[in-house]
Amino acid sequence: MTHLNTDNKGNHKDPVCGMDVSSENSDIIFTWNDHTYYFCAEHCRKEFEKSPETYPKKSAFFLKRWWDKYLKRLNKTTNGKPQCCG
Repeated sequence: MTHLNTDNKGNHKDPVCGMDVSSENSDIIFTWNDHTYYFCAEHCRKEFEKSPETYPKKSAFFLKRWWDKYLKRLNKTTNGKPQCCG
């Protein structure tokens, strides 16, 4: 069994959203075609389960670009403050 998208610190990339996931803290995993995938949330795992064959084909560049755009929109909406702060 192999672990995909692993760096030398044992971190993995969530194949759906591209977020970094530590293998030590992740209980949300899915094994498909003898590969173990790690997820940041149950929602990402469920999305992956719907069509796992499409995600390995997505490039890391696409995921990083998508995540960067999301974070910029989030910061613009919240004025850079965490959502828990009023």
